[in-house]
Amino acid sequence: MNALLLPVLLAMNITGSPESDTRWVTSTDGTKIAFDVTGTGPVVILLHGGGMNRRSWHTAGYVSRLAQEFTVVTIDIRGNGESDKPASEAAYAFERLNEDILSVADAVKAPRFALWGFSYGANVGRYLASRSDRVAAMVYIGINFGPAVDETFMAYINKLPQRPAWLSALIGYPPVEPGDMRCPTLWVVGTKNENAFKSTEAYKPRLGGTPVTLEVIDGLNHPQEFDQIDRVFAIEAEFTRKQVR
Repeated sequence: MNALLLPVLLAMNITGSPESDTRWVTSTDGTKIAFDVTGTGPVVILLHGGGMNRRSWHTAGYVSRLAQEFTVVTIDIRGNGESDKPASEAAYAFERLNEDILSVADAVKAPRFALWGFSYGANVGRYLASRSDRVAAMVYIGINFGPAVDETFMAYINKLPQRPAWLSALIGYPPVEPGDMRCPTLWVVGTKNENAFKSTEAYKPRLGGTPVTLEVIDGLNHPQEFDQIDRVFAIEAEFTRKQVR
């Protein structure tokens, strides 16, 4: 996640409003997870960024485009939107979030699925994609490989007077390397996303022999990696199409 974006996301504190198409599933630990389903075809699960919710994918135009050929499932990651919001740090362990995603996948009867994650959603999703063979492909947008929290982000977090439980949990997540991914992965980064672009430069010589394909988009900063749908969608959709058809 980009440290420069975090103050905006924390200030937004988006929770969303009830939607008529909301579905819920109860995860392994009893937490209720909200999601919605649009379209038909191979399943693609979308994980939103920090401070956002599943409706962000709808508003930005991703769902309507993907639904022309996929079953699109958007999830409110626990602590966000209409999903339950546990107070404890332990409730946001990556193992619990993995269980949430798999519970949703089970609810929509998807034994395998593609996974798209932006920012925090990419950070969350990589722990499932590196541990479960149920993820057929991942589109990994706007964050680094390696530690869940890089030095720049950590310096910002240390200045916060109070940390949200999800953020405290994130600090303790283990690193994920490109070679850890169990599925074909498209790594999408804009050249103006300083932290993630620096990570691409470090990892680029080492991506051979891993399932990760790097796609650098000129001129995009971190929010634009999501907002500028016309710059990124075709690449992400084509990658997904090749992996799940």
